[in-house]
Amino acid sequence: MSERYLFLSHTMEKPAAVLSHEKVWAAIDALASQNGLSPSGLARRAGLDPTAFNPSKRVAGDGRPRWPSTESLAKVLAATGEALNTFAARVETLDVPNDNAPALVPLAGLEAASNRDAFDGAGRPSGATWQRFTFPQPGASFALRVSNEDFQPLYRSGDIVVVAPDVPLRTGDRLALRLTSGRLSLYTLQETGREDLAVRTIGDNSHSLRFRHSAIEWTARIIWASQ
Repeated sequence: MSERYLFLSHTMEKPAAVLSHEKVWAAIDALASQNGLSPSGLARRAGLDPTAFNPSKRVAGDGRPRWPSTESLAKVLAATGEALNTFAARVETLDVPNDNAPALVPLAGLEAASNRDAFDGAGRPSGATWQRFTFPQPGASFALRVSNEDFQPLYRSGDIVVVAPDVPLRTGDRLALRLTSGRLSLYTLQETGREDLAVRTIGDNSHSLRFRHSAIEWTARIIWASQ
């Protein structure tokens, strides 16, 4: 049974409203808050990957909405003691303001974002380095402006790339990678090994590099570019 029809067996007059992507996720957030949990904490209590309910997981890399699976929802309901009809009613009646409002995400130049004080201890943008960039779809964490011609012909100076650290990486994905030294650059993923990550630089003189996982502070998949 498709997750889009999870609630159709219940007596609802307006199933289209019940099946709103935004309202289903908002109901999960509300259920987490009611139980004194974050979305990650709710996923962990239900025996799921702690990142399963992260905002970045709610939209695919190509911008399509990603729905929670029926199995995930069943585990959440069991873990919290929430009845299915109660959760369905929560989805139906929950008010989600500004469903289509664009998000404001932090934006900084690629070189400026390499500064040690550009991110806090949890890897979130911090400090005066960052401005705001309007991005029309959910799932983004921050944006980087290319400030040189090193990545031509793919990215030119002034282009903006939007990244999501919580989106799983696949071979061939383009990503931002920040080393523990603070160096931040853009690459194409070639291979993820047990001890290191193989990437390829982006630009006319492209070549392969390998970084040990211990030397990597974080990676983030590029989900959109302004070219």
